[in-house]
Amino acid sequence: MPDSPSELRIARLSRGVAALLTLALWLLPAGIAAYVLLFPQLLPSHPWVAAAGISPRPLPIGNSLAVLAVLLISASPAFWGLWELRRLFQGYAAGAIFTVAAARRLRHCAYALVSLAAAAPFGAMGLSLALSADLPPGARKLAISFSSDDLGLLLLGVILLVIARVMGEAARLAEENAGFV
Repeated sequence: MPDSPSELRIARLSRGVAALLTLALWLLPAGIAAYVLLFPQLLPSHPWVAAAGISPRPLPIGNSLAVLAVLLISASPAFWGLWELRRLFQGYAAGAIFTVAAARRLRHCAYALVSLAAAAPFGAMGLSLALSADLPPGARKLAISFSSDDLGLLLLGVILLVIARVMGEAARLAEENAGFV
């Protein structure tokens, strides 16, 4: 449990961040669903498929459901990363800051970022196929996309992975040293 004023501030801030992450875990899937169902005319301008030249049009329900599935599956590493971040900040709020468990959660967040970047080309393929599935043969599109944003996520994930490993090793050594005292 936090004792010092600094630890109390960290705990209070961490509880607030954990609450925001909980809210994000609820709103992100709902936002994706609203995007697909309420604004189907915007889907062809999604960054993954914008260059494919798919014209905006009302989508049949089957296409809309396929698009929703593709976007939710593609966002699943983000959901996992947000879940792990939420658990990390809940641990911080409880005073578990420099622990092996905190390092493991941070490592999971890093894996989620790397997975999110790696999923982008597959998400683009799935989205382009779902958007053009009802078009006649020859008019269907297949898009593959990997942007500088994806590269940035990949790089950030790798950097965070190294930091998490260093943090985990430091926490392990601290626990080991505490056993000798």
